[in-house]
Amino acid sequence: MSTINFGGLASGLDTDSIVEALMDIERKPLDRLESDQEYYNSRQDAFDGLDTKLKTLLDKFEDIDTSNEVRAYSATAASDEYFSVSASGSALPGSYNIEVQSLARQQKDASDGSYASRSDANFTSGTLTLGTTDILIDNDSLDSLVDKINAANTGDNATGVAASIIQDGSGYRLVLTGEDAASAFSATVSGGTTANGYDPLSFSTTQTNSLASIVVDGITVTSGSNTFEDAIPGVDVTVNKAHPAAGDTTVMTVDEDVDAVKTKIKDMVTAYNGVINYIADQSDSDWGSDSGMMAVKRNLQKMLTSQVATGGGLTTLSQLGLETQRDGTLSIDNTVLEEAISTNMNDLDKLLAGVDGIDGISSTFKDYLDMATDRADGLSATRQVSTDRTLKTIESNIAKMEERLEKREELLRSQFDAMELMISNLNSTGSYLTQQLSLLNS
Repeated sequence: MSTINFGGLASGLDTDSIVEALMDIERKPLDRLESDQEYYNSRQDAFDGLDTKLKTLLDKFEDIDTSNEVRAYSATAASDEYFSVSASGSALPGSYNIEVQSLARQQKDASDGSYASRSDANFTSGTLTLGTTDILIDNDSLDSLVDKINAANTGDNATGVAASIIQDGSGYRLVLTGEDAASAFSATVSGGTTANGYDPLSFSTTQTNSLASIVVDGITVTSGSNTFEDAIPGVDVTVNKAHPAAGDTTVMTVDEDVDAVKTKIKDMVTAYNGVINYIADQSDSDWGSDSGMMAVKRNLQKMLTSQVATGGGLTTLSQLGLETQRDGTLSIDNTVLEEAISTNMNDLDKLLAGVDGIDGISSTFKDYLDMATDRADGLSATRQVSTDRTLKTIESNIAKMEERLEKREELLRSQFDAMELMISNLNSTGSYLTQQLSLLNS
């Protein structure tokens, strides 16, 4: 039902402004609730941001918590004409003479016939047998045969044969390719019939399969692909071209990669400083002094100065050139760090990755950071639970208050409207009486 609003017509008062001013006063508690709502959302955002920083630091310590990850090596070939190389942390320094004898080749069979269309159903019937797998031909085109052959090359009983189509200049031909250089296959068609005057489908081998072969320091090694992963421990060798003559070799050397190890440690320091700076940035906010946030900083600083009794000459991170600044962040003395990597890599490995039965610094940090960022029991997760509970209460109170304020405003407007109506009636009565008195005086 609509309400008539007189808006001060009778009284001359600006009743709309009066109601709005009264409602502004009435809304003060609601404003406080909305302010609290914004505060708790901002506080949770701050803890979520800290969680992200801690996870970044966790990732950096996970990158240096095993010996293979701490160590870094670079493999270099005297020429990349014949092969390329890459080394992992499990490589061993040394020099190797490598001869590339042959590259890996997969078997390839091509259809004997060439066809003018890929989409015409030229193949009316027959059975294509790949190894022990039969593929029914039933009014197929080249495209649909490719789909059937590739579908048979999936799952537990895959044929190991993939199909494709090439344009040979006069038409299209179906090409079958073996899975790898170690696999041979047979492709036969029985009972094949065709349309449009084409000969029945048949295949011929255009390339036989052969293994890749290299000679490493006089020892011959073969592979089903052009990448050798186990010939030299920790080094992948990918062959590009065979050497022109038997006995020709290219030298490949493996050296410790000081710069790569430095980068890993510097990345960890950058992530650590990211956490410390983030916590410092929250100091002007109420949550900046939160006990959980302060505990994170204390625990990180405590672990930073802890000693690891691994039996090596390096027992603390400070011996790697890491120094704590007045604001809690870390700086790196590059000279000290480079010397530790170049002359004391074994002890640096023990310090970061630990030894049998003794955790390294990385594991200590990783265990704490795993706990601090746990999806259920971590700092951000537990604050989220309490924040959600508080926000739910605030939202309920806001809803109730908004409903009450709406009714309050309706009541005020109805009271002012009643007043305006009463004044209007009184004004009408006064005007009538004045008119009657004027008549009597006449």
